[in-house]
Amino acid sequence: MQGKNKVIGKTHTSLGSTSGDENLVSFTAACLACKPAVGTDFKSVPSLLFYILFIIAAGVHLLSAADASPSASKERLKIGVIGPETGEDAETGIMTLTGVELAKDVINNAGGIDGRKIDLIHYDNKSNPKITQTAVYKMIKEGVIAIIASPGGWSTFAPVWIANESKIIFMSAGSKRHIGRSGQFIFRNALADETATEEAIRYVVRKSGYKNYTIVTSMRDDETSLTIGGLYRRAVMNNGGRITSETHLFMGATTEEAISQLKKDAKGQVDAVIFAGDDAVAVDILKELRKQGIKAPMIGGDILYTDDFLKNGGELTAGTLIYSGFFSEAKSPAVEKFVSNYRKKTGKKPGTFAAVSYDSLMLIAEAVKTAKSIEPSKVRDALSRIKDFDGVTGRTSMGRYGETAKKPFLLQVTKEGGRAAFRHVE
Repeated sequence: MQGKNKVIGKTHTSLGSTSGDENLVSFTAACLACKPAVGTDFKSVPSLLFYILFIIAAGVHLLSAADASPSASKERLKIGVIGPETGEDAETGIMTLTGVELAKDVINNAGGIDGRKIDLIHYDNKSNPKITQTAVYKMIKEGVIAIIASPGGWSTFAPVWIANESKIIFMSAGSKRHIGRSGQFIFRNALADETATEEAIRYVVRKSGYKNYTIVTSMRDDETSLTIGGLYRRAVMNNGGRITSETHLFMGATTEEAISQLKKDAKGQVDAVIFAGDDAVAVDILKELRKQGIKAPMIGGDILYTDDFLKNGGELTAGTLIYSGFFSEAKSPAVEKFVSNYRKKTGKKPGTFAAVSYDSLMLIAEAVKTAKSIEPSKVRDALSRIKDFDGVTGRTSMGRYGETAKKPFLLQVTKEGGRAAFRHVE
């Protein structure tokens, strides 16, 4: 096994202060030490049988009492976590693991789920498909009832078939890929971009009356960017708007040329510029837009929800509207506690992947509590029926095919105290 494995918490089952075997040994020793009453005639068969039956009955009673004792601890729940903890994708994997660890601590500190404490078993898959599959088989053998996966490709896709065939709950925390149709035990906890883009355009139409949009798509991450660009295009059309021009930034093409052509095709009709791409390219686009006299605000996706976007873009980012599945400054006691605990553990502010991973374990815990069972099929059924669960990523319901349904946080960049900051507008 090449991946790194750690078990957080104890994995043994205890029975009060001593195990059932220890109770039996103690009882047997006591019985052997007992002396029959003077005059007992063991040559009499009835007397001997009575003595033996007395010992057996007393032993059964003792063990039954120990099993029923309020102090007897329940079997601990094992939850698996898979993702890269080393290598170039480690940042995402560590955020996933940290989010799940914090949820586990909150649950265990509150007494567990109906008295059951949680143990985490996690593996570093190094973003390698073979290591991922081996780790998943090992976790299943170790008795996990559910596996939470980092959103990266191999962490999310490699285990799907194995988990479903083994009837183990599998939840991808934050993946943009739809995997719920992969099986009855497969779930995805993430904000759907289809919902988020629609909500963002509805908001700007309602608040600002925007009608004319241009779209800039960066091809650095062509698959994700093309998807977001396409979803925004559909949202504009659904809400009575129109696309006046569109351009794609290919490798080798200059930003100046792309924006120049965008401006020419739009013929001055630009209420907002929709951008599909990462935060670094977004800043370059904003600089070129302003340079060429286009002052329309930018509308983007959750990939722009970074401190680097604000820091590197400065006042140019003011007015930008984005959506996100999490807002670390949301006015919620649960969010405030989560952010505080995350800072204490890492010294950093939590991002969306950490938050959605935290909520993933909380959703599974809620399902176990509702099902009153740790049998995966019963937990699966309870998980599928969850509605309006209040987590740090907002209210979550489980929709069709194991996909979560939730509203986005709509954030707008404002200038506060001389610096750019995200503000929750809806």
